[in-house]
Amino acid sequence: MSPVGASERLPLFVFGTLRLGHENHHYLDGHYEQMLAASLHGYARLHPLMMSRQADGVVDGELYFLANDEYEATLAGCDELEEIPLGQLVGRDYERKRVTVTTVSGPFEAWAYVQPEASLA
Repeated sequence: MSPVGASERLPLFVFGTLRLGHENHHYLDGHYEQMLAASLHGYARLHPLMMSRQADGVVDGELYFLANDEYEATLAGCDELEEIPLGQLVGRDYERKRVTVTTVSGPFEAWAYVQPEASLA
């Protein structure tokens, strides 16, 4: 059984190796319609590849609007990279979480890979 919202079609906010010019951008390259610079407030980087909730934090990254006809496959590839089991939202090291990011075009609801909430307990 899939978690509620796991298949919701939201853009994807990235801040690490999936960004343009970084080693894992090939997971997104050619599979999106638009990209905007974006900021995620209420989170901070723990290290270059992980972020977690922090009230006064801000993480800068990129917001990708995935191509509609390739959405599921592209997101599934990114989930696999982050070791999130098929149809789930939480893996060993990352959780794909619904967040609100800020862009020059306004705020957007998006998916982001963050430290799992259970890791914070």
